Amino acid sequence: LVSKKMSVITDSIDLEKEYSPSMWSTRFSTAQEVLQHHVQFVTAASEKATNNIPHKLEIEYGSTPGQKLDILGTDLPNDSPILVYVHGGYWQELSREVSRYPAQPLYRSRIKTIVIGYDLCPAFTLPELVHQVEKAARFVFEYAEKMGSRGVYFAGHSAGAHLVAKLLSNADFFENNPGSRLLQGAFLISGVYDLRELVHTSVNDAVQLPHEWAVPLSPLFDCFTHLQARRTRVYILAAQNDSPAFKKQSREFYELLHNTCLMQHMYLEIKDDLDHFDIVECLAEEDNYLKNLMVHDVRKHL
Repeated sequence: LVSKKMSVITDSIDLEKEYSPSMWSTRFSTAQEVLQHHVQFVTAASEKATNNIPHKLEIEYGSTPGQKLDILGTDLPNDSPILVYVHGGYWQELSREVSRYPAQPLYRSRIKTIVIGYDLCPAFTLPELVHQVEKAARFVFEYAEKMGSRGVYFAGHSAGAHLVAKLLSNADFFENNPGSRLLQGAFLISGVYDLRELVHTSVNDAVQLPHEWAVPLSPLFDCFTHLQARRTRVYILAAQNDSPAFKKQSREFYELLHNTCLMQHMYLEIKDDLDHFDIVECLAEEDNYLKNLMVHDVRKHL
């Protein structure tokens, strides 16, 4: 019944367009230009952050080439709060090297940034990527505990928001990693939380996710109630010029946390005048919403 119902849904919407974020931006005349601009922007802004902030790069947390992370702001006090950033790119593009751009404004507010790299599809499977981000998180929490950090925050964009949400849903992980008590909040930006439609698009050419894995790998079907006792704040953000499917996914994920898991400290915001790409490009600017949210949260709770 589910597959029959699904095929009806598939027929009635242009899924390819719904899951092509570059087709919804109003900033450029073609989708190609949107993507080109994004890659150029994050590359230049990441380079600038790397050149201007004391750092330690390419720290291995696992044995494969992608399993490395970068710490920016190594000269900040040991107890500084930490933001962990997980990039998007539909699990098949972008990299840690071009994802350091949120670091500079955070550094000026005395917040360290850790950028997680991971291997990409199709060389690795999506379950492997989920596992890699857990390994990276284990490393981060051990580091934060050793340094005496006052708090750890995670942020993920697009597919990165999916990977962070999967991490948050893993109750065993939090139980078995004492340092994870330092988790204060998460920022999920233009994320994808339900993979059922996605497997019917060309995104899946590289991800190669079997249809029967779509539900187990979707945060929308996970349980998050274990976060309640930790008083973890979750900010779910999407852009006005994200596709209807992306905005719907953010709303549905918020409803799951708020209504089904009955969690407090949940926030949903659709950011005006932004699209799927400049919602994170703006993180390189001195005055940006992520930095402001985080600084506010740090001052209020740490």
